[in-house]
Amino acid sequence: MKRKLLNEKEWGNKDNDWLNKSSRFFNKKEAGEPVIRYDVINQIDKRINGDFCSFAILCHPLWQLLDNKQPTDTFINQVLSQLPYNYASLLFKENSHGQLIRKTKLTQKAKQKLTHSHDIHALTCWLAFCLEKKTVGYNQIDINQLCAIQHLLKMAIVTPFSSITDDFYVYVNEVFSPLYSRMPMMRYRILIPNNNSYTDFSLPMRLISGNCLTIQPTLGLYKKLCDRAIEIGLVANSFDGMNRFYNFICHSEIVELINLLFQPIPPTSLKTLKQQILYRLIYCK
Repeated sequence: MKRKLLNEKEWGNKDNDWLNKSSRFFNKKEAGEPVIRYDVINQIDKRINGDFCSFAILCHPLWQLLDNKQPTDTFINQVLSQLPYNYASLLFKENSHGQLIRKTKLTQKAKQKLTHSHDIHALTCWLAFCLEKKTVGYNQIDINQLCAIQHLLKMAIVTPFSSITDDFYVYVNEVFSPLYSRMPMMRYRILIPNNNSYTDFSLPMRLISGNCLTIQPTLGLYKKLCDRAIEIGLVANSFDGMNRFYNFICHSEIVELINLLFQPIPPTSLKTLKQQILYRLIYCK
């Protein structure tokens, strides 16, 4: 990126070691410090004139959230308020003085938007929710954590975020697992039909855990289930179709989902599939 900031004439006037001495900004960024010189990123975008906005990636509030190992509620609200308006408006409202204040709870519409999205804006929200609420009963599923890990899995399949998903997942656990050190470990182990036998499989149920599972096997399972859904005509073989199916997957229903998708006469729609899953969960236990 440094090279792109200079044309050939400008580059020819620089010493050989200029690349490593020229910018405190890049040195700080490589050391993991927050971005503070937005004008440098804007210059890069103008010179490169690429298909995507690097400013929106490198200066995203998500990285600010990751830089603070002991985030307070005030800090989290500051980070979330920097999200694009269509996301920030889900979480905040203006008071009589024009100041943003956090809404007491999410509306159903807001929850649906965050669930159906596949971007780092929604991931930032889910991660923030996990950092805010660190208490849950011993026999309860942490819904924020579950939604966050499912969102990350979906992003890892349908977006370029896949290139850093493994490192991101491990890093988040390294940074924030101390916040959950006193929480009970919850593993969701399932048996997947495999010819005439079953394969023991563990699903990651949290984005943050004291001992995180690898997510690659789960990504493989997601892809296999989506391929089957496309094969039997439940969703279209397109980005929207795949995204729709990945939004449909729920970890706590995944055993019945597998059984129904691969039965001789599979369901003909996602609505029918959901009805059959719920029927089995309620009446076949």
